[in-house]
Amino acid sequence: MGLTSGERVLLHLHGILHAREPGREATQAGISDGARVQRSHVPRALQALLREDLVEARESRLRGRTRKSTVYGLTPAGVALARQLLDALDAEPALVDGRGTTLGEARRILGLTPIAAALSLDERGVLHPPADSEGPPGLVQREEDLAALRRWMAGGATFAVVYGSRGMGKTALGRALASGMARVAWVDLERLEGPEELSKAVVRATGAPMSTAGPGSAADALIAAFDAGVRLLVLDGYEDVPDGIVEALASVVRRARGRPDIRILVLAQETTPAYARFYAHADVEAGTVVERHLRGLDLEGCRSILGRDGIDEESLRRIYLLTKGCPLYLEFIRAGDDAGLRARSRFTKAEIRLLLYSGGIRERDSSAS
Repeated sequence: MGLTSGERVLLHLHGILHAREPGREATQAGISDGARVQRSHVPRALQALLREDLVEARESRLRGRTRKSTVYGLTPAGVALARQLLDALDAEPALVDGRGTTLGEARRILGLTPIAAALSLDERGVLHPPADSEGPPGLVQREEDLAALRRWMAGGATFAVVYGSRGMGKTALGRALASGMARVAWVDLERLEGPEELSKAVVRATGAPMSTAGPGSAADALIAAFDAGVRLLVLDGYEDVPDGIVEALASVVRRARGRPDIRILVLAQETTPAYARFYAHADVEAGTVVERHLRGLDLEGCRSILGRDGIDEESLRRIYLLTKGCPLYLEFIRAGDDAGLRARSRFTKAEIRLLLYSGGIRERDSSAS
């Protein structure tokens, strides 16, 4: 979608309108970054806006700096025009993974700025949101996975199923998606013995009244959660679950067609048997269910979690090969938690000693004993 340099500057400055004190984002360098305008073009765009009394300039000390810099902000006329631009932008139709929506709704779900959303919209009205260059705190090398889930939230599929082996970060990824989102409900399936318990767990998590949910039908409870205003329901710990729970989810797959408000994220073990899959390949092909498989981190991801930039390459590679880049195991190694490794992995005692030694936790002489 085409925006002039001046319009981008107005939208960028509108986004920092309520900042308590000016920061780098109000300078020419920050405007260049935020408005996606070449640094050499920013002065010309600002001069035009200054002449039209849409922007004002002043000298101010930036956060954390002692010297004054020139910062820019919107005048009342600039605020009014920026709001008109933003309203028009947000009303633009957008297509996200087959679902028609508005650019405003899509960008809020995807966590995009108005400018980033506009630049991601192609000439056919299809939105191609970029992955974040940096993931949220606590997640390493999961930017593309998180971006895929955000696209799912804005798209047309009812279910997203994230597969991964134990410790691969499924729950952390789900929490990153839910962070900052209103009306999220979380249900742990690991200890539920049947659909009746699932119904009660969903009702407790969502606040949907039992009379509405239907005490005998887990599928009713799942759908009633969204009737009660839930935006996202996360089902964690899905693996070899009872048949009744599989049937309940399969029923929702069938019944949720035509309900764009239903979004259920299932965090499943990679070893989930075929008979516990609640959907068919045809549901994936039809766009009702999307799948995502989490893989282990690469060498640099392992180094990042271990927190030891000076670790030698041989030790790092040894850890990588043994752990297959599993974030949970790497966290245990970083903390020197041999008890955690014993309890949550299949490593032998000798392998655990080797991992801790390779991670710099134990001295060479103690590892040899």
